[in-house]
Amino acid sequence: MFSLVAVSAELAEQLVAIETGGDDAVHQARTRVRRLRSILGVYRRAFEKDDAKRLRRRLRVLGTRLGVVRDLEVLADALDGLAADPGLDTPTMDAVVAFAADARSAHAAAVTRLVSELSGRSDRRLVADTVSFAAGPPLSSRGADHPRKTARKGLRRAARRVTAPADASLEAKHTTRKAARRLRYAAEAVADLFGRDAVRLAAAAEALQDALGDHRDLVLLAAHLRQKAEDADLSPAAAAGVERLASACEERADERLAGLDDLVAGVADAL
Repeated sequence: MFSLVAVSAELAEQLVAIETGGDDAVHQARTRVRRLRSILGVYRRAFEKDDAKRLRRRLRVLGTRLGVVRDLEVLADALDGLAADPGLDTPTMDAVVAFAADARSAHAAAVTRLVSELSGRSDRRLVADTVSFAAGPPLSSRGADHPRKTARKGLRRAARRVTAPADASLEAKHTTRKAARRLRYAAEAVADLFGRDAVRLAAAAEALQDALGDHRDLVLLAAHLRQKAEDADLSPAAAAGVERLASACEERADERLAGLDDLVAGVADAL
């Protein structure tokens, strides 16, 4: 139901892949956690309340730990990308290379901690409980008797939460992004049930999620560059170069918001 069996199995596979050094495993595991939590949240009325709520809370804790590692990986990749620009002057390149090395070191340490934690009894129990829940989900009377109606109402509620940011703050945009991501995963989970309507809704939500995600990553990268430059006490030439990079990141971030209102409207139109 709601792709729970497939997603829970994929989560178990990706957690094993993390322990064995699998490529992109942290990202994939984090995505599966988010998919599961979105399904349990959007379609919460289809399940027995306490069981679904308890599992969703436990998955949130795992997702937070995966997120710490993934965010460091994204940061390191972004810094490596900046350092690869052949147009950088030597002082700026040296500074960014050093920033990237710091991020890689922090990421490696975080991966080591995560692998150690995943081998513990708590996480193994969580995986087993998630797979068990998916195999025989505890349905509410609504979920058992009216699955299609319950799913449609859940999607509509989730879509109504996707609104244009009420202000210009980064967190307001992040709230919209999370709502779009939640809607996307929920829609993808019922593609077999609602066909093209669900696919269209998921695509519209994904477009909004991607735009806001790229914007956030670039804004945070600019802030990281400025903080590292301040902490490193760079030479005037390197500091000026890093500031130019930070400003360029912010410009690119603003570009990703072009047509934001249309993307939000696209979600409503697809419903």
